[in-house]
Amino acid sequence: MIFYFSATGNSKYAAERIASATDDYAIFLRDAVRGRSYRYDVSRDERIGFVFPVYFQGLPSILRFFLKKLELTGYRGQYIYTVMTCGQWTGKAADQLSDLLKERGMTLSAEFAIPMVDNYIAAFRVPDDEKIQEILDQADDVLEESIRAIRAKGIGDYNRCRGPVPALQTAMYASYALGRSTRPFVVTDHCIGCGLCQEICPCGAIQLSGGRPAWVKPQCVRCLGCLHRCPAQAIHWKKADEDRGRYYNPRVKP
Repeated sequence: MIFYFSATGNSKYAAERIASATDDYAIFLRDAVRGRSYRYDVSRDERIGFVFPVYFQGLPSILRFFLKKLELTGYRGQYIYTVMTCGQWTGKAADQLSDLLKERGMTLSAEFAIPMVDNYIAAFRVPDDEKIQEILDQADDVLEESIRAIRAKGIGDYNRCRGPVPALQTAMYASYALGRSTRPFVVTDHCIGCGLCQEICPCGAIQLSGGRPAWVKPQCVRCLGCLHRCPAQAIHWKKADEDRGRYYNPRVKP
């Protein structure tokens, strides 16, 4: 069983590749949370995986929320691993996951990290197509190596992306945990009222009003999925991202 969260396809791609290689199945956290599905029977599972993108060197808020409610019946100390996708560093994100698992009576057996395309365009520009393909080719090599270790139930720290000072890097996580405001989102007149943003928002923060999206919650996951996947590129972050591109992993279907 693999639990995963993904907004721009990187972690979805990793989760599906791992599921195929281990004859496993993947559960999308957005759907689990929407359906209030927090209890799972793992008595027949040999491996339990958590695949997610690193946000501010820590866990996405939806994963923290899910873990605090998660109940795994039939858990008997099975192999639990995490695969984190990141732009460069993971900091101590896996330690955060490990602590939350311990609260639920579970133990993290191994951690892996896959450097992929950084698409947090509130701060960075998306690379050009040639660079994206280069990054994804390199990610495939790391992912294949990780899959081999997962199939063998390798124990320990396989993460090469913690960074030079993980604890210091993860200190920035406080700004994410406290500052996931929806106020910076703006919509231009290019909006076609398709409703895709409302459909994909993992926390139900978007509702169409008069044919245009409105953010009805003060905070969201800040996954930027609405922004990246808007077919009209009508959603922006403070209008500061107009020349920073949009991204969805081209190797996976939305």
